[in-house]
Parts: sequence; C-alpha cells; structure tokens
Amino acid sequence: MTVEHGGDLRVEPWDRLVIATGARPKTQGIDIRGMGNVFTMNDLADARKIMDFLKQRRPRSIAVAGGGYIGLEAAEQFRSLGIDTTLVHRREDLHRSFEKEISDIIKDRLSRNGVGLILGRPLVGLEKRGEKVGVVLDSEMIEFDALLLTLGVEPNSDLAQDAGITLGVSRAVRVDEFMQTDAEGIYAAGDCATARMSVFGIEVHAPLALKANKQGLIAGMNIAGVREAFAGVMNTAITRVFDLGVARTGLSFDQAQKLGFEPEKVTVTSRDMARYYPGSSSLDSLVIVSKKDRRVLGAQLAGRPEAVKRIDVYATAIFCGMTIDQVFDLDLAYAPPFSPVYDPVLLAARVARKTK
Repeated sequence: MTVEHGGDLRVEPWDRLVIATGARPKTQGIDIRGMGNVFTMNDLADARKIMDFLKQRRPRSIAVAGGGYIGLEAAEQFRSLGIDTTLVHRREDLHRSFEKEISDIIKDRLSRNGVGLILGRPLVGLEKRGEKVGVVLDSEMIEFDALLLTLGVEPNSDLAQDAGITLGVSRAVRVDEFMQTDAEGIYAAGDCATARMSVFGIEVHAPLALKANKQGLIAGMNIAGVREAFAGVMNTAITRVFDLGVARTGLSFDQAQKLGFEPEKVTVTSRDMARYYPGSSSLDSLVIVSKKDRRVLGAQLAGRPEAVKRIDVYATAIFCGMTIDQVFDLDLAYAPPFSPVYDPVLLAARVARKTK
C-alpha cells in the first residue's frame, strides 16, 4: 500500500486493511471554492468555520439548502441565534425518510418558529453577489448573507474503486456481514460502507453513528479472529426541531410497496402522558403495516423529544418480525407521569387491529 504523508510517498506493508474513509457532503456539482460565506457540515472543523463566520461577520440572513436531519438541526440553531433563516428544499415534502404526514408537522413547527420555507424548488446554482451569495432557484435568484449546503452525503469510496473493489448502492463499498469486501484481506466499515436492512435484507447506505460504530467493532473482531456477523440496520433515527422530537425506523411506505408488502398506514394522535397530568402533550404516531401478514414494517413519531424515544419499541418489534397484533399484546409500563393507560404504542396497535 502506497501512503502519502507530508508530501512524501512510502510503501506500508499490511496483512489486513480496513477502509474507513467515511462520507463527504454532496454539493450537486456546484463549485463552492472561494466562496467564504458558503459552507458544508461534515466534521468539527466545519462547525468551527461556521461559528467563526457568525461571530466575525454577524450575518442577518442565512439559507439552509436541504431538508434532512442536519439541515433541520442547523436551521433551528441559526434561528435560535436570531438570524433570519430560510430552509430551501427541492421537494414540497422534506427528506424522503419522513412520510408526508410527519413532514407536514415538521414544516409547521419550523414556520411557527420563524423559519422561512422555500419548497419544491431545486437549487441549481450559486453566484457571488458582493458580500452576499445569490441562491439560484429555477430562474429566480435570492440573496442571503450566507448559505449552508446540507444536501446529503456520499461515501468516500474513490480509494476502494481505484483498487478495483466492488461498490454497492449509492457507491458505498460493498461488504458482507463480516465487513469483508470482495478483495482478499480488505474490510470496510462506517459511512463509506454498505449495510443490510435487518429482516428485509435490502442493501442500503446508512450514514448513521451507531451503524458506523458497530461496523468498526465487527470488522476489528473478525480481523482479530472472532467470527461475528453484523446484524444490519433498521435506519432508526431521531432528531429535534425546536421543541418537536421526530423519530423513524424501518421501511418507508414507498419502500414497502416496492418490496411487495401491500402496506397500509395507521395514523393516531394521542397523549404522551395521562391527559390530566401536568405537562401532557400530543404525540403523533404513524405505523406502516403489511396487509398480507400484519407485520410491522415501519414507524414514525412526532411529539415531545423525550416521548418519541418510543421509536425503540417499534425498532425492536420490526427486528423481531412482530405483527401489529403482537405489539398490542405487549405489557408496557403505565403511570400517569409516563404514559396514558394505553401507551401510544399500544393505542396505535389497537387502532390498527380495527383495520383487519
């Protein structure tokens, strides 16, 4: 293996190699070099650049391009600092991991907290406009003091591709359950590598923290001689948008349709604690169920941040192949400060049982 360090090239011998090159932000081919007020967010160094810019330039307006997790969290932080913040997204709904019903709740919370929304208009280019940046949307250009691109990430898989290693979905390095590539002695793990969705078996690129950490652990164990497989992912994720918590796991409705599950959605609005208990708040639950065999395929929640951690119950149910009827049979804990008598998970299952 040839390594460049400090401008020098040297050959490093190895018995096993782990490719853990992570992912990089997408820019949709837009050249942002030399634009000191246009940023991406990938690591702590990027965060420091943005913080320094905010302190030194004190921008009055910022656009965030992209409706995924990073974009939503960044928009919240900019607005919390008193900056006029606008979220720009190419679709009317937000990131595809959110169902429309949950996307609408998020958009409403953004608007109520003063975040402007420009939806259904893709970003097609940027222009320098003095101290400002011109964001080109279709044929219109809107000026902002700064722009953060959060258009998703792509695997840093160039090294693997150049070495002739097979790439998979989204150009991520294809690995088996033991984190091995198709090249002898070479493993890959983390945001540069593929994964399988547990139970469903489809190959995905899931640049999420827990998956990356687990894959690194599994790769190291197998290199050290302990044969252990990675169990896969459920694409379980959770985030906060102001005082709203949002969480999701499993298949989206579109994914479930493509896999032939004949899915149906069950939507329920309930309370996260006993209605009469101080601080009780609403919780929106969306559960995707297979009409064929009643299996739970996916779930999404929107409510108070501490309430949406219930997504872990759904992640467990999907991983174990449980039906919605078996979810209803669960003996979940009850006390007024924590849940209504029928926990929102059980209430959603109860409603779903009526659709038989």
